[in-house]
Amino acid sequence: MAPLPGVVTLQGDITKLTTAQAIIGLLEGDQADLVVCDGAPDVTGLHDIDEYIQAQLLLAALNISTHILKGGGTFLAKIFRGRDVSVLYSQLKLFFERLTIAKPRSSRNSSLGEID
Repeated sequence: MAPLPGVVTLQGDITKLTTAQAIIGLLEGDQADLVVCDGAPDVTGLHDIDEYIQAQLLLAALNISTHILKGGGTFLAKIFRGRDVSVLYSQLKLFFERLTIAKPRSSRNSSLGEID
């Protein structure tokens, strides 16, 4: 991808502490109004495994958000719907006053993804 003015590109594994520290450090103490998590694993076709891995990516992004998101800020995330998605929703409700669940019209009916 070609560089964009004012944009810092960081490539790393969001579940690794060094990547989380790098992201937090890039803000230099500032806080974000919005954090977007569009993380998704390489899909295996095994829904339980795919859901688990995607949830780990989301929880890593949520962890970083607790350090960089302004009070009242927005955390927008893709979530794979599955058997245990209510547990994930409960975890998110611990950090946010409001939780909105939407499935974009452009998403396939068979897709597991939702935006929260």
